[in-house]
Amino acid sequence: MAEEIKKVYQEVNRITQELIRCGLAEEYNFPVIQGTDIVWSKYCNISCYLKNMEYSAIYAEIEKEHNYNIKLPDGGMIQLMYRFDLSGMLLMSHRLAFYPSPSYEIYQNNSEIYDEDSIYGDILNKDVLPVVIRADYNRDVVESEIHHPFSHITLGGYKNCRIPADKPISPISFVKFIMEHFYYVPSINWEFDFDMKKVVSFEEHLAERDKIKSHLVI
Repeated sequence: MAEEIKKVYQEVNRITQELIRCGLAEEYNFPVIQGTDIVWSKYCNISCYLKNMEYSAIYAEIEKEHNYNIKLPDGGMIQLMYRFDLSGMLLMSHRLAFYPSPSYEIYQNNSEIYDEDSIYGDILNKDVLPVVIRADYNRDVVESEIHHPFSHITLGGYKNCRIPADKPISPISFVKFIMEHFYYVPSINWEFDFDMKKVVSFEEHLAERDKIKSHLVI
C-alpha cells in the first residue's frame, strides 16, 4: 500500500475512533480502501445526492443506507472520501461533507441522548437553519472563466458558492472544524481531543488568481 493513501486511511480511522471514544459517534462505519479510493464500509454511490433534490429527501436517503462515516447524537452525519491516482501517492480529489439533521424534534424528545439541555442547546433551537457543509478538492479542475478553485468550501449546496481553500483538507482538520464550530459545547463536555495532531499534510494547490481573493488557510 502506498504511503500517502495509507496515511489518509489511518487518519480517517483515528478520527473515527476518537469520536467513538468520547461518545459523539451514535453510529459509525470504519474506513475501507477500494482500489485507490478511501470510503467507508457501507459506501454506495453518492452522485444522486448532488442532483436537484429536497434536502430532507437527501438526508433521509443517506440515513436509510447508513451511507456515512459517522452519525452524531443529534442526527448530523459526516462523510470523508478521498481518491488517489493509480500509484496511490498523488491525491486526485476529496469530498468531505457534513449533513445536519433537517429536524431536531426526535432528538429534543429523547432524554436518553442528552444529559443536559444546555449541552445541545445551540443546535437544537427551533430557529437553527440546517446548512450542509462540503469541502471538495479536484486536481483535474480546468481553470476557465468559471470560478472553480481546486480546493473549496461549499455552504448550503449553493452551486456557485465556492470559497477557495489553500490546499486539500485532512480528515482530522475537517472533523475538528465541525466539532469546534458546531459542536463545541458537547465536544468539551465529552472531552473530544482538540489537541489531536494530523498526520496528513497536503501541499498548497491554489490557482494564482485565487491567491488575491479571500480563501481559507487550512
